[in-house]
Amino acid sequence: MNGAKCAHEGCDCQVQANGQYGKYCSEHCKDAKGMTELRCGCPHPACRV
Repeated sequence: MNGAKCAHEGCDCQVQANGQYGKYCSEHCKDAKGMTELRCGCPHPACRV
């Protein structure tokens, strides 16, 4: 992990450099770009708290 935050505003996950989803941590966050979510729906533990 390089310490970069996922580009989806509601997500608190870190993104790996040159990751599969670009500047997003998951397919969910990539698909949700531009949408406002009260709670991120990605599958990662950082957002499940």
